[in-house]
Amino acid sequence: MSVRLPSVRHPHSFYDVFGVVATAVAITALVLAVRYGSVIRLEMAVFMTIIFLWVGWAIERILAESSKQSRRRQRRRPPWK
Repeated sequence: MSVRLPSVRHPHSFYDVFGVVATAVAITALVLAVRYGSVIRLEMAVFMTIIFLWVGWAIERILAESSKQSRRRQRRRPPWK
């Protein structure tokens, strides 16, 4: 069984989104555990905002792709089914 890393540019499933978010939260927690200052907190807030916007884009892309595939399947279906 091959394991695929989460894709940032072309997310295909919600596991991609979950993987990126989990990695971002781990990085944020690690950075805040090592260095804790007002500038670092601001940078982490900006980083998490970017991740939040990416999640919205990724979910929208996944749902649009799913909708396209559904339409293609309906066109291929024979009329008697």
